[in-house]
Amino acid sequence: MNPLSWILVAWVVVAVASALKFWRMTAVYRNKPMQPGAELQSQVFREQLERLWEKDSRV
Repeated sequence: MNPLSWILVAWVVVAVASALKFWRMTAVYRNKPMQPGAELQSQVFREQLERLWEKDSRV
């Protein structure tokens, strides 16, 4: 493989890792559909996102 191929492989790895992290971070939004009248407490929601971020940053 030439050097350009290795650079492209590295970019693909970074892109896949970023996509997976984004997918995991947005799971809170996908798992709890926002219905009109259903209020999510911002503090609880923020804590869930912070726990997910902490869990993900350990990897």
